[in-house]
Amino acid sequence: MSGLNRWLEIWLLRLLALQFAGLILTVLWQVLARNVLQLAALWTLDVAQLLFAWGIFPGAAVALRWDTHFHLELFTADWLRVGASLKFLGDLGALAVALVMTVVGWQFAQRGWNREVLTLGISEFWYFLSIPLAGALMLCFLVEILPRDLGRLRESFSR
Repeated sequence: MSGLNRWLEIWLLRLLALQFAGLILTVLWQVLARNVLQLAALWTLDVAQLLFAWGIFPGAAVALRWDTHFHLELFTADWLRVGASLKFLGDLGALAVALVMTVVGWQFAQRGWNREVLTLGISEFWYFLSIPLAGALMLCFLVEILPRDLGRLRESFSR
């Protein structure tokens, strides 16, 4: 599974780099059009929102794989059992969130099929699809993370 996850991570990072570049260029055009050229570029707000959603949710999946989400350290590193227990508990919380994002996010995205973004002429489905996709990516990453952290938890109790 780690090979598949590594491949997913590499492609996600490439797509996220393109997405971020697109977001920067869109916002730059929006500012230039409004303030310099005195043009109304209404579509730029919707494109920026779309690219933002597609950066935040898949980006959160990568952050989960890298274990770089926000951490609050209440105990020192020598408290191995407590640290391993809290890490595994956090993994279970991430599992619950990923399941909700996947299942409920898909239901939410489907509701967007019937609503159109007028400035772009596309369905709102494309905005919301990033939520269940990110949940599914998180589930893929958790298949690798959970056994590893469970092993660390077991190891901490065997010392």
